[in-house]
Amino acid sequence: MISPGPALSPLRPALLVCVLVLSACGREPSLPDEASSGDGPEEVREYDEVPVPESEGSGVPDDVNGDGFADLLFMSRYDPDAEDGEGAPRLVIVYGSSDGPDPATRTVWPPDSVRPASVSPTGGGAGTADLDGDGFADIPVGGSPPGILWGGPTGPDPGADPTLLDLPAQAEGEYEPAASEVGDFDGDGAADVVLAEVDEWGVEQGTRLTVLHGPFDRDGTPQRSARRTLETPVRELVPEPPRADGGPSALLVRHPDDGEQPRNTLLVTGPGDPQGWGVVELLGGALAAFGDVDGDGETDLALADSGTRNNEPGFETEPPEVDQRVNVYAGPFTEATDPVSVALPGTETSASFALRTMAACDLDGDGPAELWIGLAGRGVDTVADLGDGPQVQDTGPLVRQGPETGPLGSEGRWERTARVHACGDYDADGSGELALAYDHGYASPVRWWIVGSGGEDETSFDSAGFTE
Repeated sequence: MISPGPALSPLRPALLVCVLVLSACGREPSLPDEASSGDGPEEVREYDEVPVPESEGSGVPDDVNGDGFADLLFMSRYDPDAEDGEGAPRLVIVYGSSDGPDPATRTVWPPDSVRPASVSPTGGGAGTADLDGDGFADIPVGGSPPGILWGGPTGPDPGADPTLLDLPAQAEGEYEPAASEVGDFDGDGAADVVLAEVDEWGVEQGTRLTVLHGPFDRDGTPQRSARRTLETPVRELVPEPPRADGGPSALLVRHPDDGEQPRNTLLVTGPGDPQGWGVVELLGGALAAFGDVDGDGETDLALADSGTRNNEPGFETEPPEVDQRVNVYAGPFTEATDPVSVALPGTETSASFALRTMAACDLDGDGPAELWIGLAGRGVDTVADLGDGPQVQDTGPLVRQGPETGPLGSEGRWERTARVHACGDYDADGSGELALAYDHGYASPVRWWIVGSGGEDETSFDSAGFTE
């Protein structure tokens, strides 16, 4: 059984970090005067580690230890003893509980040992799925070939090697995996894995999609596999979360870019040969999130401008339908439709790093998902459909900030503002919670806030002590 996880931004390379030299990120945005800082303590908080609760399996999305609570997964580079000031990335799991992620129950992998396919070195939502149908979410990991970290009664074992996926034989040429994701692409209720593979010379033979259909055996063997060739290269894949009423997961293909907002193509998946999947061309946008924004029971797709721009002369601008906007395509995805376009606060752009992050999350549990779109230095604005189409809500941005001084300190208010990391039901109360994160550099310690209904903090913690 697949775990239908929350819809997340696909932005991998800089999800936690745009706290750089301000000139690299464009003009400094203005932080709303009414924003409360929520700085918290100046010193890093530490937590004595306790054993992970042993469980029997739940089938709950993103629940790798099967206790019924979604777990928070991220990568950390923080290592105070690193000679160059930048540690090697390591996977961290903070396990959910009735009070949200509990920093005392955690699993930390050795440096540079595994890299989950859907988690970047600086943060990002995890792509998990119950690939063998045992009730524990599993974690696909990158590599050549890719592999699986199996969930279990106390979570994945950090001392165990990933199980390598059993890929079908090469047809012609040599291909290397470039991206992978999980979803139910044939709609049979079992989790599948899709790989985007490029040939050894780059893209001369196009990009090959390999679909491995679950459930998987514990030796990494899928039930069956199929392939399809795409004419263009692929940078990332973003799957639609499996629907509660079944049906195949659509697959968004994000094309490569040179700083500009990338092209997007939606593959309308289904049973049978992937060569027969439908193709829908969409507007550009580096951020994507699936969720039922209009509350009609169908999954919608939001594409948003991350703020990055190509700095080559003549290519610095985006089309008006993409520039500083989020475009929402209503589901079901059977043909090309015109999106509802919403202007976003802010006019800042960057030639280096994304200024925005986005997640779809139903914080109040009423059914429709809101779009939570963070802008560096401003906070997180809400785009919601209250019956007359999606609009930016006038409640002002959600703002959490790191402290001015201490190990987590940064003097600039712009630099200290937390950004969206992920959405998950970490306390199993039936509604989602936003995970916001702040750090002041690529390898710095991170402060976390878990925000629930009404924008209230359910918990907050620091993860620096996990990797010391």
